[in-house]
Amino acid sequence: MLTVCAIILDYFGSSKTMTCLASLMDQGLDTVMIVDNSGDQNANAQLKAALDNFSQRHAPLTVHRIINQHNLGFAKGVNDALRWLEKNQPHRYYLLINNDAEATPGMLSQLLKFMQENKRVALAAPVIDVGYQQLKGFWYHRLTGLMFFRPVIGSFHYLTGCCLLVDQRIIGDALFNEEFFMYGEDVELNWRIRSSDWKIACVNEATVQHEGVGSSRQGGYFYEYHMTYGHLLLVRKLARKQWEIPLFYFGRIVTFTTRAIVRIARYRSLVPIKAWGQSLRKHFLLHHYNRN
Repeated sequence: MLTVCAIILDYFGSSKTMTCLASLMDQGLDTVMIVDNSGDQNANAQLKAALDNFSQRHAPLTVHRIINQHNLGFAKGVNDALRWLEKNQPHRYYLLINNDAEATPGMLSQLLKFMQENKRVALAAPVIDVGYQQLKGFWYHRLTGLMFFRPVIGSFHYLTGCCLLVDQRIIGDALFNEEFFMYGEDVELNWRIRSSDWKIACVNEATVQHEGVGSSRQGGYFYEYHMTYGHLLLVRKLARKQWEIPLFYFGRIVTFTTRAIVRIARYRSLVPIKAWGQSLRKHFLLHHYNRN
């Protein structure tokens, strides 16, 4: 079995994807899987040309590509890539890395060394360097849906999907919950792992540089809708007891209604409140439909 395969999702970002891919060249990888989530022929052709040129210059590295007819979202895009790899070319570990992130020298070797020395760690992440700050994950508050840089009462630590080294043993039929399109799937995964016998860890000796928003634009409808919808999905995923569910919904309604009002003023646009309202409506309609 091969050791590590990297998986990168691309969405109209061939230049970022190639920069990310180049940063993985000296990490000791043998295989990289590119998931083309653009669903656009021009974007597909642009990425293919860039990858063909890359492969000619870096022949020893095997690069596979999956082309999706439309944007499947992060969770399903990664899961489909893992299913193909597990069936055709299984690896002991999988490195998930955003296309707007760049590995620093020795990043993967440090992650790999840590996981091999700590057999019960199923998810390991590097420190995320965003330029003005170094992040070791976030703390997610179950009641309000707020995220913090340090522990607060009622929160738990999680590693973001920006860059994760994943132990093959936890993949099963699917790594991520595909109810999440984008945003929140990493929180749910970490909660699920932490609730089992497995552990997560941030490795201080490893660093990845991350640009930030990536394929979405903060303030835009796509970002506002999927981000808030993800937080609503997390209500039932994170509840330990049935009585927690209405409290979690109440907490998010207060938090994200306030957030939408603030962002209306910041962006001078009604998009945040419209997206929040639509995500609420869809979430409760689907829940009602599923119950019946």
